[in-house]
Amino acid sequence: MVLFDKHVGIVSYKRSKKSITYVIHHANQIYYEEDILKRMDVVGHYRIS
Repeated sequence: MVLFDKHVGIVSYKRSKKSITYVIHHANQIYYEEDILKRMDVVGHYRIS
């Protein structure tokens, strides 16, 4: 789980062509899986095991 400023995402097992891990998140009631880790400031991250 990744926390951004006013935004939450779940880390996916998929990676982009540049080996950046995808994050599953939502915007306007639509879900996306994209590589936003480098574009947004991460406030916190947690691992559930």
